[in-house]
Amino acid sequence: MKFVVRGCGLIMAAAALAGCIAPMTTQEAQDIAHARLTKYCNSRCGALTLAHTQKIKDRWLVDFEAPRQKFTVIVGDDGNAKVTAWDK
Repeated sequence: MKFVVRGCGLIMAAAALAGCIAPMTTQEAQDIAHARLTKYCNSRCGALTLAHTQKIKDRWLVDFEAPRQKFTVIVGDDGNAKVTAWDK
């Protein structure tokens, strides 16, 4: 009986850890990018529109457009994000 309980415990622990090390999805990258860009703009950029998302190696490039600027947010698999802005 002890082996069954230990086995179930190991399976549950493995399943929990698998969720922590799973690769980032497109939606997660977009959510992180939007949150970072909102913090970066601080309500000064106007309405933001998601333009394009692509994965290159271990990073996500998430593009947004605003009335006067274009933004690219680089999101790493570790959750760190960097904003780059261009004038239109």
